[in-house]
Formats: sequence, structure tokens, C-alpha cells
Amino acid sequence: MGALFFMLAVGAVARARKVITDEALDSLCKIVLSVTLPFLFIYVLSTKCNKEVFLSLWKAPLFAVLIIGVGYVISRILGALLKLDRKRKNTFTFLISFQNSGFFAIPIAFALFGEEGVLTIVIFNLGFNLLYWTLGVWLLSGKDSSGGVNAIKNLINPGTVALGLGLILGLSSVRVPHLLLDASRILGNATIPLALLVVGAILATGKFRQGGDLKEIFSIVFARLVLIPLIFLSLAKCFGDISPLMRSIIVLQACMPSASSSPLMAKRFGGDYDLAASGVFFTTLFSIITIPIFMSLV
Repeated sequence: MGALFFMLAVGAVARARKVITDEALDSLCKIVLSVTLPFLFIYVLSTKCNKEVFLSLWKAPLFAVLIIGVGYVISRILGALLKLDRKRKNTFTFLISFQNSGFFAIPIAFALFGEEGVLTIVIFNLGFNLLYWTLGVWLLSGKDSSGGVNAIKNLINPGTVALGLGLILGLSSVRVPHLLLDASRILGNATIPLALLVVGAILATGKFRQGGDLKEIFSIVFARLVLIPLIFLSLAKCFGDISPLMRSIIVLQACMPSASSSPLMAKRFGGDYDLAASGVFFTTLFSIITIPIFMSLV
């Protein structure tokens, strides 16, 4: 774990010294989301996920949907209590519902559980990505009819295509050429350091000053980092038919801060960019404290 915090610090220093500018940070996010993470999905699923493995982990996508669903319900209740306008309420809901399921979760899972943990996270993302590009886009686009159509179209993106392709290759036992496997492995391995640089840079970005209302930020942090983890820490102990690793991954995902790509998604689909940037900053900052606490209780 020490190496993870060191890479976070490198990202923060690089951002503070303007080596990573606003434009570079956005580009790094896009590179991870559209290039390195998809290749990681392909490599892990095609080499580690056969039929037997998938049957042992098939519940992971369902837990992804459950975590998002619980976050959605909590956020709608809190949003109504805060009397937010529609645009701000939808972004508020997005920040609580959709956690950092890849950028931060994969490095931590690798540090704690090795390649088996990464595989579980990748399969978990089958459920996460489905809702991220449908419900998530629907929320940020204002829930109009065209937003719903666009949400379906947005399912065709590098991440979901890579998940589908990798799963097909793994389950069918097709022999993938070594050249493609090696390229996927090398590009996929770049995900962890790049993602940690991005998260570290977010912590030093300074955009949080634009975010506004303290009650909104406190509600996002409390729901995302305390309430949801507490719920799933309690539920995980009730699931007697899942492995200890799956139980740990469920709690880890529930502990994650808001998705790092939230500001990019807000900008692209018409959400509240300032609130998204602020929510990501504060949840990421305080998650450094809350994640170790909850993971020690699993």
C-alpha cells in the first residue's frame, strides 16, 4: 500500500507544479478510460476468466448494481431534503451513486488481493458499466427522451466493448495471438500508475473551491464514504454463500469515492461540472482515511 500512496503523492506534486495541467488531467482520464483500462479488461478476462471462474464470480455484477441502487435511493432522499434544482440534484445523485470502480479500486485490489482481486473487480465492472452508461448518462443529460436514447448508444464505448470481447475470449477459450496478448498486458499494466497519478492530481487540483454549498458536499461525502460502506459492511457479513474475497471486494467498492470521470461526464452530458469536480475532490480526499478503516472491519 505504501507504493500506492507514493504514486498518489507524485501525481499531487506533478499537478501542484503544473506538470499535469487541467488539459493534461482530462487527457490522462481519457487515456485510462479509453485505452489502458479497456486493454486491462481484455487481458485479464481473456487469460484469467474461464467458465469455471466466471460461475464462481457471476454475482459480482449483481452486487455492482445493488451498490449503485442503494446509492441512488439515498441520494434522491438527500437531494429532496436539500431542495436542489434538477440539474444540481441529478449531478448530486450521480456522485453518490457511481463510485470510482476502476481508477482507485483496481490498484487497491491488486495491492491487497493480487491478480485474483483485479479479476473480481473487472467482472464487477460488467454490472457497473452497464448502469454507468445508461442510468448515469440519463441522469446527467436531464432525463429527457433524447438522453435515454443517447444512453443506449453510449453503451458502445471502449470500456464496455473491451469487457464484452474479453469475456467472449475467456469463456470460449479461443487462443489469442501472443502479440495481441503481450500488447494488451503492457498497455493494461499502465492503468495502475496512470490511474494513481490521476487520483493524486485530483487531490491537488484546486477545483473544489468552485463547488459551492457545504451542506451538499458534506451530504455527498457522508453518503458515499460512510453510509453506503456501513450498509454493505453489514450486508456482506450476512452473505454466507460468498467467498471472503468477494466479501472484501463488495466492501471495497462500497468504500470508493465518487467516480474520477464525473467532471468529464458532467461536461459532456450537461451536468453540473463544478459540483462534480468538488464532489470528486472531497470524496477522494477523505476516502484515504475511510477506506483503511472499513477494510480493516471486513
